[in-house]
Amino acid sequence: MATVETPRIPGYRIEKIIGKGAMSTVYLAVQESLDRRVALKVLAPSLATDPTFSKRFVKEGKIVAKLSHPHIVTIYDTGVHQDCSYIAMEYLEAGTLKERIKSGLSPEQAVKVLVQIAQALGYAHRQNCIHRDIKPANILFRNPETAVLSDFGIAKNLEDKTQLTAAGWRIGTPNYMSPEQALGKPVDARCDLYSLGVVFYETLTGSRPYKGADAFETAILHVKGPIPTLPEPLRQFQPVINRLLAKTPEARFASAEELAQVIQNATTGKTAARPGRRWSRWLVAMLLAVALVGLGAALAWRYWPTAAHVPPLPTPIQPR
Repeated sequence: MATVETPRIPGYRIEKIIGKGAMSTVYLAVQESLDRRVALKVLAPSLATDPTFSKRFVKEGKIVAKLSHPHIVTIYDTGVHQDCSYIAMEYLEAGTLKERIKSGLSPEQAVKVLVQIAQALGYAHRQNCIHRDIKPANILFRNPETAVLSDFGIAKNLEDKTQLTAAGWRIGTPNYMSPEQALGKPVDARCDLYSLGVVFYETLTGSRPYKGADAFETAILHVKGPIPTLPEPLRQFQPVINRLLAKTPEARFASAEELAQVIQNATTGKTAARPGRRWSRWLVAMLLAVALVGLGAALAWRYWPTAAHVPPLPTPIQPR
C-alpha cells in the first residue's frame, strides 16, 4: 500500500490526518504565526491538476469565508502552494454527528441539533448559498452543546452563474439526496431542508429512512418511496418529518427559519392546539366553581335560620 506523502505548506506545521475523502484530506495542523491549531483541508493530488476540481475547491473557501455564523465553520485562510490547494479552518474537536448517532441521542438532543443546523442554513440561504450535501459527517461539534455545519465543497452560490459541473450531473450523497437532486433537476434552498429531514430522522431513530441495495436504488427510494413513519414514542415529530421529506419542494417548509420556529414551538408547548386546550380547561374550572358557589348558596338558604323559619313571637296581651 502506497504511503501518502504529507504536504508541505509554508506557515503550517502538519501533525496528523484527521479525515479523508475522495476529493481531499483533512489534517490537524498548527498555524505557526498564531500558534493556533487548525483543520487543514488539502485537495487530493490526483485532482489538483484538474481545473474543474481546483476551481470548486477554491470556490468553497471563498463561499464559507463570507459566512459568519456561530453554527457554520470559520475559515482562516485559503491558498495554493506548488499545485497544493488548501483551506485552513477552525478545528472542531468534539466529534461529528455521525459518531454521535452511533452512540445514540435523546429526542431532546436531536431537536437541538436540528434547530442549530436549521439556523445555520437559514443564514446561508439568506446569503444565496445552498449547501447541497447535508449529512451527519458534515455536522461537527465545537463543544458538546454546539453543532457546526461544515464542508461546503459542493455548495452553490445562487448569484454565481458559473457552471462547474456538467448539466444534469447529480450532486450530493445518495443517502441524503433530495428527489430533485436525484433526478438531476434544478435545486433551491429546500433541497437542503430535505437532506436535513433525513438527518433528523436518523438522529431520532438511529437509522436512515431509505436504504437501497446500492446508491441508485437508494436514490430511487428518495424519489418514489413513501415517507417513513416514526415509532410511537417519537410520533410527535411525524408532522415535521412529513413536511421535511415531502417529495416536492413546494410541500416542504418554505424556509429554514420556519422549520426552526415550528420545531421550537412543538417542543415548548406553544403549538396552536395547546392554547385552545388550556382555555378549555380554564373554562371548565370556572363553570365548576360557579356551580359550587350556586350549590353552596342553595344549601345555605335551605338550612340557615332565617325569618322564614323562626317561629313568631307570642302576641302580647293587651289590657282591657
